[in-house]
Amino acid sequence: MKKKVVIVDDYEDSCQLMVEILSPEFNCLYTCQSEKALELVQNEKPDIILMDYKMPHVTGIELCKIIKNISALKNIPIIFISGAVTSDERIETLEAGGDDFLSKPFHPRELMLRVKKRLNPFPQDEVVFVEFGNAKMNLKSRQCFISSNEVLLTPKQFEILKLLIENRAEVVSRQVFMNEIWGHSDVTPRNVDSQINYLKKKLEGFNGQITSVAGFGYRLDLINS
Repeated sequence: MKKKVVIVDDYEDSCQLMVEILSPEFNCLYTCQSEKALELVQNEKPDIILMDYKMPHVTGIELCKIIKNISALKNIPIIFISGAVTSDERIETLEAGGDDFLSKPFHPRELMLRVKKRLNPFPQDEVVFVEFGNAKMNLKSRQCFISSNEVLLTPKQFEILKLLIENRAEVVSRQVFMNEIWGHSDVTPRNVDSQINYLKKKLEGFNGQITSVAGFGYRLDLINS
């Protein structure tokens, strides 16, 4: 069965172009009315969402935040696809919970590759975990638990914690965070620091500690209880 893609863009030509590119491998649905997009997403439960940044009535940022705050939808990857946006606006899409950004005009092959990259890379019968102290992350369901309590993380916070756990007791530079998690040059070290500060506040009861290494990056240490 083909995986399902929902496209939200106020220009029908853009929607039809993406459908034409993706439909050989995916089941594509679209809406040009952002105010109706949430209903479409809730009804269809797509595997991925492609969303324009600038739309009337409900902006892409507003819609992304709404989706990421609904437990049944929060793990659906969202790729923003838009043209003529500033670096700050691109960063805003990521801070709102977006997983990727593709600028218009785009190459059809790049669109296909980015969609494939963001879809679940694990076999349906495989559950992959990473653990550190009393933290456990399910990489398939994108859930994080401290002891038995689930912690709701944004996609970027989830990836930051995963990277720290995978490099436990080693310093991860801000540049590595920017390259591995954001993947483009429009992000600054300030964005890394901001996301890590938000992450620290969410990890209540965690018997690990995210330690800042001045002028370089961060390290994950286990706290002796």
